[in-house]
Order: sequence, then structure tokens, then C-alpha cells
Amino acid sequence: MSIQVLALLVCAGLMHSSWNLLSKEGKDRQVFIWLAICSASLLCFLPFLLLYQAVSPHVWPLIALSAALEASYYLLLGAAYRYGDLSLVYPLARGSAPLFVTVIALLVLGERLSLIGGLGILLIVSGIYVIHLRTFAWRELTAPLRRLREPAALLALLCGLSIAGYSTVDKVGLRYAAPLTYIYLVFVISALYLLPYMLLARRAAVQAEWQAHAPRIVLAGALALLSYLLVLFALRQTQVSYIASARELSVVFAALMGTAILHESFGRQKLVGSLLIFAGILCIALQA
Repeated sequence: MSIQVLALLVCAGLMHSSWNLLSKEGKDRQVFIWLAICSASLLCFLPFLLLYQAVSPHVWPLIALSAALEASYYLLLGAAYRYGDLSLVYPLARGSAPLFVTVIALLVLGERLSLIGGLGILLIVSGIYVIHLRTFAWRELTAPLRRLREPAALLALLCGLSIAGYSTVDKVGLRYAAPLTYIYLVFVISALYLLPYMLLARRAAVQAEWQAHAPRIVLAGALALLSYLLVLFALRQTQVSYIASARELSVVFAALMGTAILHESFGRQKLVGSLLIFAGILCIALQA
């Protein structure tokens, strides 16, 4: 993995964890995230028109599918944040994605993992698991598996599955479309998918959330769009299984932000988990 790709993913991870932090502080997280996506779509409408490149007809089904998976991800993430902390929900949502992506990439896209690349993915997943430990006591080692039955954990895992789905679709779609055009269309269509639900069932919440957090919503939307765009540029340069894993640097950022800003706990397990994630990313960077 080149220094340029790694730099893109570091910036994307920081932006991604930042907009998740902003959405966690919203009153209604599902509505907050939807408004952020709408804001990003409106904010970038003029640049989109100026930079638009024609999209081949056979790419539209991929864009529609990616947008549907994105919309599902936003709903699931907003619901997960009702039940769990940023420093736990975010790592599980993002951390489960590399496993799903790797399986899909191997089976569907025909990608192959090197020994060092596979080790890097294993280290990252292990680090995310360690972050979920409350202590290093022997009886606690299987606690994250037991907590998978809790609502926040189940929703976070479904988020990870959605991430894996749209990441794989995007890898294929970017073979035939420019990143700027592709991402904008995905954002707009995902917002349109959720429009009936938001206006018919959540109209009062939409108005209240916008009045209470408009500046944060606009900032979150801009960060979400930029982080996704950086990842799309990276996807064009190396295989999706490595990109999905290296993106998990954002888990470390989220854990630090949850501790420093939201005053969530940060123990030795999060420190060790963060170091494992860094080691995994280093393996991937050296190999990919």
C-alpha cells in the first residue's frame, strides 16, 4: 500500500469518526444522519454539475444497490447509538466489516490475500475485539461474544454487514465511473430512499433536530461525504479487503474521541486494542 493511499485512509478515518461523534450527540440519531446526508447532497450540487461525468447505463444498478445499502447503514447506525456508547458501537460496526468484506472479496471478486496481508487483517480484528473487553480478567475474555445478543451489538453487526456490502459494490462500480460522480449519486439516492419514511413518520423529529443542531448537521454531512470520497479514491488503487481493514484506524480515533469528548471510559484494553490495530495496518501497508 503506497504512502498516498495510507494517507487517504488516515484522513478518511479521522473524518469518519468525527462525523459519527457529531451524530452521537444528536437527539434523534437516525434523523440527524439523514439530514446530514441531505445537507451534503445540497452543498455539493453545484460542484457536481460542474464536474459531472456521464455514467454508463450498466453502472446505475450498482449505484442503486450501493445507495440502498448505505441507507440501511444509516438507519442501523442511528438505532445502535440509542443503545450503546460511541467507543463500543463504532468499533463493532467498523470492526466486523473487514471480516465480511474479506469473505465477500474472496468469494465474489476473486481477490487473494498474502500471508502478511492476512495477518494484518487478523491483528485488526483482534484489536477491535480487545477494545470491547472491560477488563483482562479471565472470565471477561468471552464477554464480547456474550454481549452480541444485546440490541446495540446486534445493530452494530448489521451495520458491519451493510458496510461490507456497499464496499464490495463500490469496488466494482468504480471500474466504470468517476469517484466524484459515483459518490454524489450514491448520497443523493440513499437520501431519497429514506425520504418517505422521514417525512411521513418522522416529520416532527426532522424539524426539531434541524432547529437544534443545524450547524452540526451540515458539518457532519460534509465530513461524511469527504471521508467516503477519499475511500473511493483509495479503492481504485488496491483491493477492497485491504482497504476495508486499513480503514479501521478510525476505530482508534473513535475510542479516543469517545473518551476525551464524551467522557467514556478508556482502560488498558483500549490501549492494547489500539496498538494491535496499528500493527495490523502496518502489515497491510507493507504488503498491499
